[in-house]
Amino acid sequence: MPIAAAGPAPHRPRLSFVVAGAQKAGTTALAQFLAAHPQIGVSSLKEVHLFDAPDYSPRWTPREIDERYRPHFAHADFDRGAADLVLGEATPVYLFLPEVAAQLKRYNPELKIIALLRDPAQRAISHYHMERARGAERLPLWLALLAEPLRLRRCPNARAMDSATRVHSYRRRGLYSVQLRNLYVSFARHQVLLVRSESLANSHAATLRRIFAFLGVDEGVRVSAERVFAGVAARHPIVSMALRASYAVERIRLKALLRDAAIV
Repeated sequence: MPIAAAGPAPHRPRLSFVVAGAQKAGTTALAQFLAAHPQIGVSSLKEVHLFDAPDYSPRWTPREIDERYRPHFAHADFDRGAADLVLGEATPVYLFLPEVAAQLKRYNPELKIIALLRDPAQRAISHYHMERARGAERLPLWLALLAEPLRLRRCPNARAMDSATRVHSYRRRGLYSVQLRNLYVSFARHQVLLVRSESLANSHAATLRRIFAFLGVDEGVRVSAERVFAGVAARHPIVSMALRASYAVERIRLKALLRDAAIV
């Protein structure tokens, strides 16, 4: 009886992890810290924006997705991904856009997700000042926050790179319980590591050891705790107080959600 020829080996997704958020919570710093580890390869473009791109197609196969990732890993041996070199990228908006989690799961069911969480009021204000610096925001902070719900409601295409959903979601992005609940629909909790931004800043070595352990690489590698893109904190005491008050219910929801979560 003739032996049937073996078919092509199944494609193994090259990326093992994604830093999925949150924006303005330290993802740039973390990406640089990870890139300093000899067993980790991080995309040369920090935010690849593959899964949230306006032209992204859910029909793309994992192999096709990896071909789109390949140019961003020219500095690494891309074909060693998921073997002895752990590859990943950091695009914070992946956490915020609800449809992305399922697509990440479809690409690699074993993908590991890292999400940094920052005080939502501080994050919102930092986000606002970033958009002001870019020229994408002209309103004063208090008015931008009041205008946010209407801007988001009128947004015709969230995936457009200049959409209100991306640019003006100052307060909305701090509703972490909504985003994490959506993430946990697609990924088991052991695949998700939550990192407090203050832990990365104030307990640098211990936090990186925990992240390295989560990624399955040598925990003993030491990475400098240099600050990356450290800006001057803008003071808005009244707006900050109002923002924190607006998150009161959200804090209760998040605390309940994180009872069994892996968080450092």
